[in-house]
Formats: sequence, C-alpha cells, structure tokens
Amino acid sequence: MVLTKPPTPTQPAGKLRNRVDLEIADLKEATAVIVRNHYLHRGRTMAQMPYWILLDRNRAGVLLYAYPRMSAEYQGYGPMNLLELARMWLDPAVQGMRVVDSQGREHALAVATCAVGKSLRRIRQDWHGKYPHLPDIHAVVSWADQEHHEGTIYKASNFRGVGVSGGSLHGSTYRRNGGHDQLNPDYLHLKTAFLFGFGRGLSPSEREAAESRWRGWRLLRNGISIDQLTKMQGRWTFKANSVRGDVPPRDLGIIQSEAAVTDAAESLQIT
Repeated sequence: MVLTKPPTPTQPAGKLRNRVDLEIADLKEATAVIVRNHYLHRGRTMAQMPYWILLDRNRAGVLLYAYPRMSAEYQGYGPMNLLELARMWLDPAVQGMRVVDSQGREHALAVATCAVGKSLRRIRQDWHGKYPHLPDIHAVVSWADQEHHEGTIYKASNFRGVGVSGGSLHGSTYRRNGGHDQLNPDYLHLKTAFLFGFGRGLSPSEREAAESRWRGWRLLRNGISIDQLTKMQGRWTFKANSVRGDVPPRDLGIIQSEAAVTDAAESLQIT
C-alpha cells in the first residue's frame, strides 16, 4: 500500500476532518491487507462491510465491520442488531505523523479516531444499502485486546467500556452440528469490550437513499463509467417517471430513481 510521505511537524496542516475520508473497499482486497498487516493475521466471515481509510485521498489503512460471533443477546441488543468493529489497521507511517497547531504546539495526527468517527456516521446506511433484508443495526461493539492496545481510539470515539472478557479457548474445536473451530492463541488474551449505541433508527428516506446509493456504487464497481451512467439516465428517465411519477435526483447525482438503477443493472446483467 503506497502512502503519502509523512509530513514534518513544521508543515501546515489542514483540518483533519477534511483530510481523512472513507471509501467502500473490495472485501477480497481489504481482507488481503488485513491478513498481511493486522496483528491477528486473519479476516472474518459472514456479512461484512470494509472501508479504506483515506488520508489526503491516498489509502492509509482499513476498517472492517462484521456481525459479532454470538447467538445470544448482548448488553440488551440482539446479535443481529449489533455490528462489530472487527478489524482496524493503519499504516505505521501514518501512525507516526505529527502536526503543529496554530499555537505552535505539536500533536499526533489522530487519523484512526477521525476514521472511526466517520465510519460510525455512515455504517448503518451503508450496511442497509448492502443488506436491505437484514435487521436494523442498533449498536456497534468492539473488543480491545489488552495484549496490544488499551482502547484509546474507542474512548475518543465515544464508545463506553462495558466489561472484560476472554481468557479461555471457548471449549472444544468440534461443533455439535459438524465441522470444527480453530482455537487461536489470542483467545487466551483478556479483552475490554466497548459499545457505541445509536440513538435512533434509520428513517424511511434514509433507507431509500441508502439502497439507491448502494445500487449506484455497485454499477460503478462493475466498471460502468460516469459517462455511461449519465447516458443511462436519459434512457430510463421516461420509464421511471411513468412508473413512479416525478422523482428527484438521488444522492448519487447520476441515476434519477431506484427503478432506473434496477433496470440498468438488469439490462447489463449485473447482480
């Protein structure tokens, strides 16, 4: 992963929130980076949402959300209403960056904290867009391995500590329903649990916009250019309007309606 050259403390620094951004990542690519660089050296299974962490528009790390591996209620939340911030890796070159504020004081560049905050503001919408058939997400949980870190980033991102777990290998490797689990050595480590609850659910308009954005993103990911999408807009506008009435432009700014996006995907045989 090629990154921007770390600045010296004397370089002027723009507002961090304007320099850090997130980009939905290809899961296979993101998992490869995690397996290669994260201290656990393994990815996750089940439904997942990966993000590239961007600094000055360059990839600087990765975040991965996934369903937590549990089947019972946790802290008052059902397992399908919880997401786990399961993996986070930031390039060491970025971790060592320092900036000087307007008062001449030097600080660490809190890229990870900024990225986590931005992800919390969008994960429910992105998750619903990708998995509209799954239950709403009400909270995010993460476990800080005490052998590696203290959860400073979670605390700075307004997570609250809810206890300590770990210290065992979770029983036998064999499952009652067949197969077996790998008992990884880090299961023996104590882990501090952190929880972030969302105050409200998604509104109908937020759900609709999330699904539309995801369909547009999927078209772009499959190699459909902006120019092609712009041409499609004209082709499907009449049909969309005849089916649903006048539809205001979506957040994507290219396709005018979900009906148009769906038609485009079906026509191009994109699933």
